Amino acid sequence: MMREIILRTPLFPTEDVEKVRDAILNIFPDAEIDIVDDQLLGRAKSVERFAEILRDNKIRDAARSQILHGNQGGKAVFWLSKQVATVGKVNFTGKNVILGSIEVQFIDDDMDSLVNSIAPSTREPRENRI
Repeated sequence: MMREIILRTPLFPTEDVEKVRDAILNIFPDAEIDIVDDQLLGRAKSVERFAEILRDNKIRDAARSQILHGNQGGKAVFWLSKQVATVGKVNFTGKNVILGSIEVQFIDDDMDSLVNSIAPSTREPRENRI
């Protein structure tokens, strides 16, 4: 199984590079990060911390929806708030946010399995609802 997580965020002149780096590491602690052309670029493999944050903050269904919405057959793209990540939390944003966002790309041969492991649905199937 091939899995890769690609992380990208712009660096603004007013930002402290180490704080932005730490924001990414708060969510993906195994990320290897480089600075390339006014951007931080990272690669990670583990989704454990990300999944833990989603579970602890009870946002698995929202995360599931965001990831699946950005899924294009083996690759899912979504954006996280850079500012919220500095405190080790996850907030899904759009691509063009004023303070910048972290673009996250999940690349996996079995995206459904990955999403189910990170953000299993907490909702009952329709046929079980009253």
